[in-house]
Amino acid sequence: MEPSKKNNPGPLVIGGIAVIVLLIVFYFILTMFFPDLFQSMNVGEAQPVK
Repeated sequence: MEPSKKNNPGPLVIGGIAVIVLLIVFYFILTMFFPDLFQSMNVGEAQPVK
Protein backbone atom coordinates (compact mmCIF):
# COMPACT_ATOMS: atom_id res chain seq x y z
CA MET A 1 0.00 0.00 0.00
CA GLU A 2 1.52 3.30 -1.06
CA PRO A 3 1.08 6.35 1.19
CA SER A 4 -1.70 8.63 0.06
CA LYS A 5 -0.88 12.19 -0.93
CA LYS A 6 -2.32 14.89 1.28
CA ASN A 7 -4.61 17.37 -0.40
CA ASN A 8 -2.76 20.63 0.31
CA PRO A 9 -4.02 23.98 -1.02
CA GLY A 10 -1.99 25.65 -3.71
CA PRO A 11 0.44 28.49 -3.06
CA LEU A 12 -1.96 31.02 -4.63
CA VAL A 13 -4.72 30.09 -2.18
CA ILE A 14 -2.36 30.36 0.80
CA GLY A 15 -1.02 33.69 -0.50
CA GLY A 16 -4.52 35.07 -1.06
CA ILE A 17 -5.66 34.17 2.44
CA ALA A 18 -2.47 35.66 3.90
CA VAL A 19 -3.05 38.91 2.00
CA ILE A 20 -6.64 39.15 3.26
CA VAL A 21 -5.54 38.55 6.86
CA LEU A 22 -2.77 41.15 6.55
CA LEU A 23 -5.21 43.71 5.14
CA ILE A 24 -7.61 43.15 8.05
CA VAL A 25 -4.79 43.52 10.60
CA PHE A 26 -3.51 46.62 8.78
CA TYR A 27 -7.04 48.12 8.86
CA PHE A 28 -7.31 47.60 12.63
CA ILE A 29 -3.86 49.13 13.19
CA LEU A 30 -4.83 52.16 11.10
CA THR A 31 -8.12 52.60 12.98
CA MET A 32 -6.27 52.32 16.29
CA PHE A 33 -3.70 55.01 15.52
CA PHE A 34 -5.75 57.19 13.12
CA PRO A 35 -9.40 56.96 14.22
CA ASP A 36 -10.45 60.03 12.19
CA LEU A 37 -9.21 58.48 8.95
CA PHE A 38 -12.28 56.26 8.42
CA GLN A 39 -14.97 58.52 9.90
CA SER A 40 -16.23 59.62 6.48
CA MET A 41 -16.77 56.04 5.24
CA ASN A 42 -20.32 55.00 4.45
CA VAL A 43 -21.29 52.18 6.81
CA GLY A 44 -24.84 51.70 5.51
CA GLU A 45 -27.00 53.62 7.92
CA ALA A 46 -30.69 52.70 7.78
CA GLN A 47 -32.73 54.93 5.50
CA PRO A 48 -36.45 55.53 5.94
CA VAL A 49 -38.70 53.74 3.46
CA LYS A 50 -40.54 56.16 1.19
